[in-house]
Amino acid sequence: MPPAPEAARPPAAPDDPVERAAIAAALARGATRGRLLEILLEVRDAKGGSGISEPGLRAVADRLGLFPSEAYEVATAFPAVNYATARPYATGERCGDLVCALLHGAGGTGVCRNRCDGERPQPAPRGFAAYRAAGGYAMAGRLMADPAAAAEVLGRIDAHQAVGRAGVGFPVAEKWRQVMAAEGTPVVIVNGDEGELAIFKDRFILENEPHGVIEAALVAARTVGADRVFLYVRDDYAPIHAILRRALEEVAAAGLAEGLALELRRSGGAFICGEETALIASLEGRPARPAERPPFPTARGYLGRPTLLHNVETFYRITAAWGGAPGAPAAALLHPETRLHSVSGRVRAPGPKPVRRLARLADLVEIAGGMAEGHALGGMVIGGSSGTLVTADDCRRPLAELLAAGLRLGTGGAIVLGAADDPRAVAARMAAYLARESCGQCGPCRVGTAKAAQALAGAGALDRPLLDDLATVMGEASLCALGRNAGRFLGRLSTLADPTP
Repeated sequence: MPPAPEAARPPAAPDDPVERAAIAAALARGATRGRLLEILLEVRDAKGGSGISEPGLRAVADRLGLFPSEAYEVATAFPAVNYATARPYATGERCGDLVCALLHGAGGTGVCRNRCDGERPQPAPRGFAAYRAAGGYAMAGRLMADPAAAAEVLGRIDAHQAVGRAGVGFPVAEKWRQVMAAEGTPVVIVNGDEGELAIFKDRFILENEPHGVIEAALVAARTVGADRVFLYVRDDYAPIHAILRRALEEVAAAGLAEGLALELRRSGGAFICGEETALIASLEGRPARPAERPPFPTARGYLGRPTLLHNVETFYRITAAWGGAPGAPAAALLHPETRLHSVSGRVRAPGPKPVRRLARLADLVEIAGGMAEGHALGGMVIGGSSGTLVTADDCRRPLAELLAAGLRLGTGGAIVLGAADDPRAVAARMAAYLARESCGQCGPCRVGTAKAAQALAGAGALDRPLLDDLATVMGEASLCALGRNAGRFLGRLSTLADPTP
């Protein structure tokens, strides 16, 4: 839908009265470009899941002062918008991604959206009063009364040796200091998009302890001098949206958000939004495409302002630096030696598993209720869509040995495979996921992930020289971590056996 000359444009008014009313209501809540994705999602919701029409998209573009092509770019960049698609983002029962394919076959589409960890009870989050009674919001209140306490907060985080939990492990206090040293008024973003394959740790935290995450964001905002906080959460985490909206209302009613704008935003179903600059682009009303760094978001992020961005787990864990609020199921994570593993696949009781001092990867199977009936341990995928295929024998070795040899746990995902599962088919499905989720902006990732998926899915011997070349090019030349990690994933497939002739 290229930009049309003014004289050639049809009137920007959709025929559907439901859509017209939905657009008017969404724009009334904020007619800014930064809300473009949220506006499109609100219209979709009002239409029962059907995406906005072309006339509706033109109407939104006109109101926001955008070319139609700019609105079209955003509408088509995010699958959750459901614009002009015959395969809606969230209908049906199965997603067909790796775990779903292992358990149910490859044909499903739908709402599990690569979580596939079985039926779960209704969320029972700890409410505002209970959280406060356990000591919550004490530090947030103290910073409101005494801004000079920010130095103490940083000292406590330093002493706690808090690190980011997105897989890189960058020191939290250092990131905060970078934001404080930059020019401009900072912004704080809580990343709850959690688009990684078979990862559901942030969901577990938000379903149980939303106020712990919000308190950490408030403390961060007051420490670095921010005036705005975004909570950016997966679109299909609908129960969590309701939990967070109520929690934010409670915080505002208690006067704890004075001087801060707190806003819940939904992601659009694009895995690339796990990358900081792509996430920021979506909050600005642009397609989710990574930006070259430097400058880093800590210096120039949202609308050019210094931006502090952590994922949900990182924010929640740093409350331990000033005491936290013990008592909820998620509070086990406040211990620095506890790691939260998302266990799925061929186990009896998949789900989030907080574990302290994990000795072997195989122990996760017992923690998850043992192997499913009729299956023996065949190995694991560790670390998500660009993770590592670990053999059954290695799963039984001391974890310390595997880590010393270079294994990365990433965000804690563990997909348990059965002995009858074909490792090459697993690798092919992982590669296909990466190819689907590439934003397409840079050639090494766009072309490399597609070629890797094709090579792994084919019959006959693996083309190892091709895979090695792809691993090198993607690992060294991709713009962002998706492509670079995809290259590392291919590089770790050297032990993958060729199929038997």
